[in-house]
Amino acid sequence: MAKIQKLSAVALLVGAVFMTTACNEKDKTAAPAAETQAASTANADLVKDPSYAVGVLLGSDLKGLVDSQKEVMNYDQDKLVSGVKDALAGKVDLTKNQELQKTLTDLNEKLSKATEAKAKEDAAKAAEAAKQAQADGEKFAAEFKKQEGVKETPSGLLYRIQTPGEGETIKPEDSVKVHYTGKLPNGTVFDSSVERGQPAEFALNQVIPGWTEGLQLVKKGGKIELVIPPKLAYGDQDLGTIPANSTLHFDVEVLDVTPAKK
Repeated sequence: MAKIQKLSAVALLVGAVFMTTACNEKDKTAAPAAETQAASTANADLVKDPSYAVGVLLGSDLKGLVDSQKEVMNYDQDKLVSGVKDALAGKVDLTKNQELQKTLTDLNEKLSKATEAKAKEDAAKAAEAAKQAQADGEKFAAEFKKQEGVKETPSGLLYRIQTPGEGETIKPEDSVKVHYTGKLPNGTVFDSSVERGQPAEFALNQVIPGWTEGLQLVKKGGKIELVIPPKLAYGDQDLGTIPANSTLHFDVEVLDVTPAKK
């Protein structure tokens, strides 16, 4: 929940480390080189001053707070800065000012109610998406099942082998190197090693049941199409890009197999 919280010294230090790391990882092309150089030159003395650095840290935290609450509360920036200045100057003591405490308590209640309402709204949307995903998946599976070459296992996994592959039968404990594309019944691609240009490697018994079962139906070099029902995929978990109760459609190519060590 979004709440007004005090910033402890530890929080400041952790925040500073986090922000420093984040800044180092940012794309250096985010700002024009000329503008970056100009700003660096203009603030050369300030950026070396701990007081300024802490001020920027606090300001960044405040901006994040304001931005996260803008749908509920419109803050007056001038008054916000005035409050910070008065607190730093010792003109106001939050622990002794009951009116300020009440204002913050009222604000916190308002934010909590807004958060609760948003959570209910999101839950309702997720439930509707899960219901739709269930219906779409059942329809897609029924149509796929009618296609030539499609078979079904006792668990409900639908598959079509395009290339059987060669070598030893893949065991659940073996590790595989694969290229794959995963789609929802509506054709939306939610994950693809092919698009990333980087094959995936994993132990076969560490993935969803539909994969563990399905890839044992081919061998190294094999290609298989899988339609995995929710119970063999992520079930009622809502993963964002994959709604709860989703049927998943995969095209998989087994590039290599590494037998498990005995």
